[in-house]
Amino acid sequence: LFRARSTATGRLGCTAPFPTLPLMVQVSTPLLGGTGPRSRSFTRNVAATVAGVCLVAALGLILVSTRQLGSPSFLEALESQDDGTYLAAMSKGEDGTGFMQKLQNVWFVMSNKGDTKVAKEAQALAVQLQTADFPHTVKHDTNSEVNPCEDFYEFACGGWTARNHDSIPKSQTSWALSWDAAQLDIQEKMVTLLEKDEGPSGHFYRSCKDTALIEKEGAKPLAPWFKVIDSIENKEESLRSVIVSLNKANLDMFFSWYIDTDSHNNQQNAFFLTQSDTSLPDPSYYTEDTPEMVEHRAVFVERMGHFFKLVGRPDPEAEAKLVMDFETKLSAILDDRTTAYKEHAAVTSWAEVAEMAPGFDWKAWQTQLAACTETFNGIPKFCENDHDSIMAVGTPEGKPLYMRNKAFFPKFNTLLAETDIPTIKAVMRWKVVSGAAPSLSQEFEDAMLVWYKDLYGVQERSARDRKCFFATTGTTSWASAMLYSDHLFHQPNIKAAQGMLENIRKEFLLAIPDAAWMTPDNREDAKHKLREMFFQVGIPTDKDGATDWPKRANALEGHLGKDYFCNQEIATRLSLQRSMEKLTKTPDRRHWGGSTPLEVNAFYGPKSNGLWIPAGILQKPFFDYKNSDAQNYGAVGTILGHEMSHGFDDDGRRYDAKGEMKDWWDPKTVAGFEDRSKCISNLFSKYQVLDKKVNGVLTLGEDIADAGGLKFAYRAFLQAAPEGAPRSGSDKRVFFTSFAQTWCEVDRKKSALATVLTDEHAPGKFRVIGGLTQFKPFAEAFQCPQGAPMAPKDSERCHLW
Repeated sequence: LFRARSTATGRLGCTAPFPTLPLMVQVSTPLLGGTGPRSRSFTRNVAATVAGVCLVAALGLILVSTRQLGSPSFLEALESQDDGTYLAAMSKGEDGTGFMQKLQNVWFVMSNKGDTKVAKEAQALAVQLQTADFPHTVKHDTNSEVNPCEDFYEFACGGWTARNHDSIPKSQTSWALSWDAAQLDIQEKMVTLLEKDEGPSGHFYRSCKDTALIEKEGAKPLAPWFKVIDSIENKEESLRSVIVSLNKANLDMFFSWYIDTDSHNNQQNAFFLTQSDTSLPDPSYYTEDTPEMVEHRAVFVERMGHFFKLVGRPDPEAEAKLVMDFETKLSAILDDRTTAYKEHAAVTSWAEVAEMAPGFDWKAWQTQLAACTETFNGIPKFCENDHDSIMAVGTPEGKPLYMRNKAFFPKFNTLLAETDIPTIKAVMRWKVVSGAAPSLSQEFEDAMLVWYKDLYGVQERSARDRKCFFATTGTTSWASAMLYSDHLFHQPNIKAAQGMLENIRKEFLLAIPDAAWMTPDNREDAKHKLREMFFQVGIPTDKDGATDWPKRANALEGHLGKDYFCNQEIATRLSLQRSMEKLTKTPDRRHWGGSTPLEVNAFYGPKSNGLWIPAGILQKPFFDYKNSDAQNYGAVGTILGHEMSHGFDDDGRRYDAKGEMKDWWDPKTVAGFEDRSKCISNLFSKYQVLDKKVNGVLTLGEDIADAGGLKFAYRAFLQAAPEGAPRSGSDKRVFFTSFAQTWCEVDRKKSALATVLTDEHAPGKFRVIGGLTQFKPFAEAFQCPQGAPMAPKDSERCHLW
């Protein structure tokens, strides 16, 4: 489109290069809709647009002519540049912005009038101008045939999607441009280190790679587990003892428990009870009668029967049906996913628990759980004395007892009473087999693959290197993180990320006074909470900034052998004992919890009021010191702002500056927040994947964080310009495109369905569209006409900050 078509006579004219544009003079509808005659200003705008297009055509013809006839010296200099240089020059300044705006207006009007030819020509030239200065790494993944004002996700990700739509690794459910690229880079480099490492990570990795020993063992590692399950004789003491034994091996049965920071007093830990879970991703998999769900249930029963056959059960099909019947009943009594995810635990007592579920002896379970006993599978017990702190839970002298999902426990009591011992044993065996299968011989892995192919569309097992990398970094997580930090992490990235965080916090602080929905006192409280928020960037540090690796980084030193399954049991037992000891210790606010610096992710902890930015995400393509500010702020900057905004989402807002759950917002502020957040949840609930709608209530916290992260990172990016110079229009467009490309992803159909039903994050496409449509500076940067799909009226946008 940059090269103009010539007229029949070879002269330059306004009608020949784009012969349909003058037809706009005959259009009787105003540019942005409405009624009444077209104004003179509209006619002048149309004329200016036509003139601008003619100017581009004329420049193009000059270049064509000079190439054919021999160029004068000054034209030779011009010709030495590529078209991108000319387009970039034309897009700059007020004239360039105005010209692009007119092109977008032409696209919008003619699209609505059905003149697709003119619309496409105007769009194509607008996109060329808007992206002329884009770095190749950004531009390469865009789709220039899509107008950014119509579908920005497709514009930003369409080129990459077209190349990768059929390239999802067969062992994966999805493939993401940024997240998987960063993860793959870590994986490939870490495998080289793990092969030679003499510490716990290296030992564990090599045991995972020893497939000869794993194949030789087959199902033998499960024998002690089945033996303890077979010992159940009644639903009283016998069943309880087995449940405790499995709990100490970190396997939940029928309900779940954990130890974590006290929600109301973060100077101590507390003991929590909560509901169990099912094998299939969502309760709808057990109840819906669609062909897909019926097939999922049939494959599930068939797979369980196959697994039971592999471990030598005498009637595998019948046992599989027992489990299916139980899990169907269990799925019906669980709190729905939104309630389960959003609900906060409440203080309770053992007497109240016993009243809700009298069919299980909770105090006896507590006593047995607290006892330091030998293990049923020969693994070291890693304790010397009984855990008195667990025995004291729920007493005046001990730590508090909390319960989540209270409605579940009376229903669990009924279900347990109605379930016979053969079914209980079958359910326990299935929990053991399904949990252990990925760590057993190939026939178990193959059996699991068939099941996951049906559930998520996975086509083949992971390569052994990849499987063992994830197994190692998940089990010897801190030892692996130290290995990565010492040998692979670019330490200067920490300082750069800290600077970005402070810039983003500054912009957030400046925005809080404009939050009219908050009372003046609550605005001051919010600023105080934001100032008190601490950052852990890259690797663990103490409050003074000194490196502070936890003791558990070396906890497995000397405990691991050559048996892969046994190594996993050892690591699990040691981790559980460490968790049980937490009741005697004061929580460390800077503690990384279940995360490590090796992860490609970022986190906010409401009970600590802190941010954790792992080393794993401070690398390409999220961050690169060679990239422009626009790329870095658009990619990792929006993620940093996202985590910061979690401190004020529908969950984080319930915790004060110290990280303790308190009602620190006035009723007026709460009402204002709920009104504005409802706008956001309603917006995302309109989006749909296949035939399933996004659950905007479930995703609300992440959607609020996306909106805040986008806004404050963008403002920080503007203010971080060198010497206070204004950011160019191209820089702004690169920022928004880099943000969008963070979420470029292709998914298998079955995986996409499971994700929209279960994930508290909206699908990537809607994180882009939902976030940017609500942010006016985006529409301004791409000259989107009001009313275009990506540019609603400002009065229709959702605003929180």
